[in-house]
Amino acid sequence: PLINIAADIQIPEIKSRLDDLMDAQYSLKFFDSSTVSSFDLKNIDALLVRSTLSVNQELCEGTGISFIASATAGVNHLDRDFLESEHIAWSYAPGCNAYSVIHYVLAAIGELIQDKLFQEKNSIGILGYGNIGKRLYKILKALNFDVYACDPFVSKPELVDLDSLLECDLVTIHVPLTFHDSYPTINLVNESHIKKLTNKVIINTSRGEVVSEALVMQAKDLIYICDVWINEPSPSRELIQKSYISTPHIAGYSIEGKLNGTKSIAESCAKQFQCLKAKTNETEKLPDWPYDINKIIKDVRDISFPMALFNSELDLKSISASLKALSIKEIETGFRSLRENHPLRHDFNSFSFKNITHLDKKLDTEFFYELGRAGYF
Repeated sequence: PLINIAADIQIPEIKSRLDDLMDAQYSLKFFDSSTVSSFDLKNIDALLVRSTLSVNQELCEGTGISFIASATAGVNHLDRDFLESEHIAWSYAPGCNAYSVIHYVLAAIGELIQDKLFQEKNSIGILGYGNIGKRLYKILKALNFDVYACDPFVSKPELVDLDSLLECDLVTIHVPLTFHDSYPTINLVNESHIKKLTNKVIINTSRGEVVSEALVMQAKDLIYICDVWINEPSPSRELIQKSYISTPHIAGYSIEGKLNGTKSIAESCAKQFQCLKAKTNETEKLPDWPYDINKIIKDVRDISFPMALFNSELDLKSISASLKALSIKEIETGFRSLRENHPLRHDFNSFSFKNITHLDKKLDTEFFYELGRAGYF
């Protein structure tokens, strides 16, 4: 039988990935997540979504949908209790954009170093030790930072508790938004921590609700770098202005982050309908770094940090300026538009740097060697 699939029009290359992986006849129709309703999804078997669509009873009722897949690392937009009560299978793409988020954090750290607000000897705390946190920990260690991590669900000797973590000069947050776990993350960083956060930096790429907005507004000397907001796509304009860098939920929006999500849900869909094609083993050859490689070397010499590796592809300051320029009236449409038209960008580890250590022998034992050894390039 024909499998009827409906996919968000913003999921890149979904048709090619389904063609690559589905060994069955299927039909594909596209929808716009800002206007779609249950009426548009009659007789659909599989629904492929992003985080911009709330998947709940209202959307699914009377449609016949039996499978939902989200091309995202988070699942707060899926009403999982409803899906499970209706026996609708669902899947998502955990870790799909981990390197995209890591790239964002490293670009933000680079901006802070350039603006003399952060130094190599300062400490960094990672809140959440999952798909992103673990990888970021390794990379920051390779960059010679003093790094700590905290995650109550993981028992590892390198982990510390939340109070100790908040002693760090910079805290970067990588937790899911949870309400009823043994350690709920809603309002996890809040006004009770205000004294600890004087002259500190927080980078939030997790969910807006994890950090109390009142804390950020009240804290006088807190540098807040924020990509996620309460009430998206209509976040608080005051908070956007107060933040040092404000971006419209794009940390995970690299080309690789999106394509990994697409591939993951196409594969889940094929598995769900028992029509996954047999795998072919192809190894992709990484393209060479397209910019001046000497700029990276110069950055490492001058500021002990390979700034160009991150800001050549991702200019956080200019994205932030565009978001901060929106008036109250423009916020909702502007936020959506900046997010949907985010400039195409690659993750730093999607390029080959095989010649960089020939250009500067000193780098040989440092960052690139470490990353090469960790299997990043």
